[in-house]
Order: sequence, then structure tokens, then C-alpha cells
Amino acid sequence: MSGCAGMLCLIPMAWISFRFLNLTGGITGGLITNLEGALGALAGALGAGGVFLEILFGALIGLVLIFLFPIHWCIFYRPDDIMLIVAVTIPWILCCVITSGLFAHTPRGGLHTSLAIGIGYAIILSVVYIILMVALPFGPAIIDGLLTGLTDLPYLLATLTAVLEGCLVGAIFGSFIGALKYKPGGKAKVKKVKKAKKKDKEEDTEMFVPDTSISSATSTDVSHCTNCGAKITGTSLFCTSCGAKI
Repeated sequence: MSGCAGMLCLIPMAWISFRFLNLTGGITGGLITNLEGALGALAGALGAGGVFLEILFGALIGLVLIFLFPIHWCIFYRPDDIMLIVAVTIPWILCCVITSGLFAHTPRGGLHTSLAIGIGYAIILSVVYIILMVALPFGPAIIDGLLTGLTDLPYLLATLTAVLEGCLVGAIFGSFIGALKYKPGGKAKVKKVKKAKKKDKEEDTEMFVPDTSISSATSTDVSHCTNCGAKITGTSLFCTSCGAKI
């Protein structure tokens, strides 16, 4: 549940990076600039429907870029472009922080939530590659050649590395959010309350245990019949010898 929600949360976060952090211009080294402005102008011309399309296309472009270009590529090839590194990592950080804030209650929960997001996208991107291999025999080779020229890595290695690095960076912040929500004494307090209730129940049971000492003593008392003088034991109402009432 939390993994699926986190995967959906990454979509608007990618749009934020595309729209406000110049992700496209940073990745292309300034070759493509103001693409978000062009989409915004198109959205203004189309009205309300154009706004939806601008957000949709912007989110898709942002997702493609953060999936194809790993964080280490930005550090190795663009070490002086700090905004590019921020634009690539901020969607993962925001996504993991928001999802962990909603679903995680421990540091481990924040870590697992962040990793679930990365694993989910890694599976989807791998399935897309397999579909391309089946549907278009030359498609994967073209994509691998294109990405090797851009990132020095083939498609699968580039995407899996990008997703793994992104979710690991986000997992640091997700674990921190889980730690803020963690309550160490919560479980101990619940166990203590349960133990106290169990103890009270045992005490109530002991209070209603019948005392058989009186009946036992009565059952062993010995008396004599007032009519014939025979010994009578137990709690009989009539003498067993003469039948007189005691």
C-alpha cells in the first residue's frame, strides 16, 4: 500500500523538478531550455484542459529524465552544476519524505517504504524493456546505443542504477521521518496495561473460590441419636438404626 502510494507521489514531484528546477536544461547542458515555459504557454492557449496536459507532459518528461540519468552521472560529469544534482534528487527526497510521513512509524518503516518505491519502479522499467524486446527486435538495441552515448550505460543498467540511487537517497530522509514518529514506550505501555488487566482478573477469580473447610468439617462430625443412642455420622436427618428424626 505505502509503496504504491509512494510511486504515485513521485509523479507530481517529478513535475515540480521539471517545472521549477530546470531539470531539462540541466540534463541537456543548456541545449534544450525553457521547455517548461513552452508547455506553460501551450496550456494557457488551450485553457483548463491545457493546464492538465502541461502537468501531465511535464511529469512524464521529469520521470523519464530522473529514470535515465543516475545521480552519480550528474556528480561525475556535471560536478559544478549543483542545481542539476538538486533537480535529480529532490523528487526522490520529497516522495520518500511525504510517503514515510503518511505510512511509516519507525525508522525501519521509513527505510522499507522508500525501498518499496524504488523496487516498484525497477520492476516496471524492466518489464517495459522486455516488452520492447518482444515487440520491436531492434528497439532495445537502439535504446541501449542511445543511452550508452548519453550516460555510458545501457538502458537496464542506467535505469536500475538511477532508481536504486534515488530511492537510497530518499530512504535516508524517509528513515529520519520515521524516527521522528517513533514512540519507543508505546508497545511497552500496551504490554504493561495488558499485564495489569490479567493480574486483576486472576485476583477476582481467587476472591470467588468457595471455602469448603466448613462443609468438610461438618461432614466428619459424629453425633448420637436421641431415641436409640446409635452413632450418626454425616448430615443425615433421620437415624439409620431406628428411623427417628434427629
